[in-house]
Amino acid sequence: MPIIYAATTDNDIKTAISTSWSSTRGASTGTLGGASDTADSWSAAAFKFSGRGADQYRVHRSFFHFDTSGITGTLSVATLKLYFYNDAGNGNIIIVKSDAFTGGSDALVAGDFNNLDFTTVYSGEVDTTSNGLASITLNATALADIQNDNDFKFALVNYDHDYGNSAPTGANNYVGVRFANYSGTSSDPQIDYTVVTGYANNVLGVASGSIGKVTGVATASIGKVIV
Repeated sequence: MPIIYAATTDNDIKTAISTSWSSTRGASTGTLGGASDTADSWSAAAFKFSGRGADQYRVHRSFFHFDTSGITGTLSVATLKLYFYNDAGNGNIIIVKSDAFTGGSDALVAGDFNNLDFTTVYSGEVDTTSNGLASITLNATALADIQNDNDFKFALVNYDHDYGNSAPTGANNYVGVRFANYSGTSSDPQIDYTVVTGYANNVLGVASGSIGKVTGVATASIGKVIV
């Protein structure tokens, strides 16, 4: 399968500490990680700290950008691979659509913290309890955006609290991830994908990927089906 790698503009953004969970999660800006960050231990996180007189909160999100302009045709499958580490036990994540990277030359900026769409998810809940490169199956919405858009952008967010909009009760809700600036490419954020060959449309409501032959003819040899 072909592989594409994330742009080196990927990075994390964290909010300031606030006594309001809703204002923390809904913040319009934050603090951007270093320009050459290779990894961050709190790439997706939701923290609660005990403060004087009131609890305090902070949220971390990470953003990724792939150039998908060279992908044409219908995708049958796409697998996102991210290198996770430093999970504290409640650091599961989910991948959601983003329109971040609004700076010049597609740079990520602090004001991109809330440039994401919680209603458009690209994966299910991802278990991050094992350190290493994890394979994440992207859903049909992600496949369509990869094949139709020149840029595929998403945010990595904590599943239980940030995505679930549930205030955390402690500080053990985080996971680390390696970014594209990490040495080499083996642990870089990457997408493996497969393009459908032959006839790529549904036949009488059945997806082409589930059809091997139509009236004895292999789908790879079919250009059109007339019903």
